[in-house]
Amino acid sequence: MQPMHRSSALLLTALSALPLSGCCSLARLFCGPDRSPWVSIDFRTPERAVRTFLEALRRDDPEVVYRALSRGFRSANRLDGAIAKVAWDRIREHYPFLHVAGYAEVPPPRRRDPDHADVQIEVEGTPVRIELVRESYWEVRYSRPGTGPEQPFGPPGRWGAPLATLAETVRVENTTTEFSPDRSRVVIAPLEFQHQMIDEVPLELIESAGVYREWKIAALRQLTR
Repeated sequence: MQPMHRSSALLLTALSALPLSGCCSLARLFCGPDRSPWVSIDFRTPERAVRTFLEALRRDDPEVVYRALSRGFRSANRLDGAIAKVAWDRIREHYPFLHVAGYAEVPPPRRRDPDHADVQIEVEGTPVRIELVRESYWEVRYSRPGTGPEQPFGPPGRWGAPLATLAETVRVENTTTEFSPDRSRVVIAPLEFQHQMIDEVPLELIESAGVYREWKIAALRQLTR
């Protein structure tokens, strides 16, 4: 067996002492997509939405990349109706800098108004502005009855739709009184949903029902200094 070259031995020793994230930061092409378990997929705030998007880029996960995009972004880039893998390939062609964007640091967002925010990141020394929009939708999730005692529940079901404005379905009523100050009531309009393969959905089979808001990527802009 040939003796190991001293420089190779030193390199292996140094790499073995580094955590895996350090290895990937030095040699991302050799590490490939990150396959460790997801920490979270979260679109509740602008910062969490950007972190989810960047983690999806780092892991080369087309499904989550597609979920992170706003309806407006998909329409502007002709991604409506495209499967996630096809959409991801088109995005990489149009935004080539994204292949290393997953390792960028995420600074605090700048809120322009209640429904719009910006986050500016550095991608290999180039500033990139991520514009976000808050989208609304309603959804009902339910269980289907099973086939018998050994299988009491069937596959889950869900139904919902996007909302152009939250006011379509929700209103807030001030219920403050002299004896009960600082109170309001959120009123949600009836949610009519379809349930395939079953005639009715008893209340006990409803898993969740409501109106939700999520932050999504509205635009990606590579800036000049």
